[in-house]
Amino acid sequence: MAERKTLTITEVNEIQKVGDKQIPKLSFKARGNEAEEAISYFTFKSSLFDYIKTGQTITADVETEQRGEYTNRRIVQVYKDGQPVVSKGQGRSYGKSPEELEQQARLMILAYAKDLAVADKISLDDITGCADTFYAWVKGNGKPPEPKLKAEDSTPSEAETLPPSPTGKKVQNIAELKKLLMKHKIGTHEAYETLSIGSFMDLVDLDKAWAEIKKAKGIEH
Repeated sequence: MAERKTLTITEVNEIQKVGDKQIPKLSFKARGNEAEEAISYFTFKSSLFDYIKTGQTITADVETEQRGEYTNRRIVQVYKDGQPVVSKGQGRSYGKSPEELEQQARLMILAYAKDLAVADKISLDDITGCADTFYAWVKGNGKPPEPKLKAEDSTPSEAETLPPSPTGKKVQNIAELKKLLMKHKIGTHEAYETLSIGSFMDLVDLDKAWAEIKKAKGIEH
């Protein structure tokens, strides 16, 4: 269990890379008060390195482990103005700098946008724009991403995409009905509730079903 201590740093060693994964380790000496002798501490969290400087006094959480005649004192958190400088959600950085973590987040979001393009949910031209939208949302700087039809799927009017068939029906199959729902931003579950059905396969007359949905949602065209 970690113990919170106030430490005055007297000496900071060069960063070392240890283990098979070459994880950066920062060792230093510090004392708890003027009367105490400086003793050794270390941390593997690179996000804390900038807060450990010779001559500085820090408040930190220290995990102490006794191994035979040796005592390991590991810094797991540093506080500034009473607030932790590393959030719990960040977990262990394993030597990655803030810039590297930022790049990793961007690459993950870009990969997700590419998956959407592969799934034919967005066009190839929209990959970077979609990634930027998701990134801003994750960082709390934007609105949640909204579904966007591919350019070839979005049309100015229902009449242009759904010309009357020889039978006189505009909604000729379930796919056409789903396009109309997406166009008017109506969720599938909303359509189910409006029509009191459990699946579109339950419908007999798609034209009639669409008319009921338009009436319920106040859609004129």
